Amino acid sequence: MRVVGCFLEYNNEFVLLKRHSHKPNGSTWGLPAGKVEPNESDETAMMRELYEETGYQSNALELKHLGVYDFVTPSGAVNNFVTYSVKLSGLYEVVLEDAAHSEYKWVSVVEANKMSDLIFGLHDLFKMIGYIK
Repeated sequence: MRVVGCFLEYNNEFVLLKRHSHKPNGSTWGLPAGKVEPNESDETAMMRELYEETGYQSNALELKHLGVYDFVTPSGAVNNFVTYSVKLSGLYEVVLEDAAHSEYKWVSVVEANKMSDLIFGLHDLFKMIGYIK
């Protein structure tokens, strides 16, 4: 499965979203992310997911592609995780997608890397993209 995710960044912090407990990977924190729909480009999917999950209206010019990373989930499925970052010029008040997430927070990579309740693979992603040595 092809999935997009984004580090929505401001002032050396980024947004994490907490999934509702009844959702898959419930009660875990992760990036704004989601599946790429059929006939949808990675960039379009990322802009759509950012808007749906945070209310942030991005454009293709501000999406910085960080790479594509393959993760084998605990169930054995392979996810191609297309990773982006968006650097904001000011603090943004996130508007949560109530159906999917219960809360959000701005964190540094160091703070996030210490969290035990991150979604599967996020600790590894920090290392793969060079955010954590």
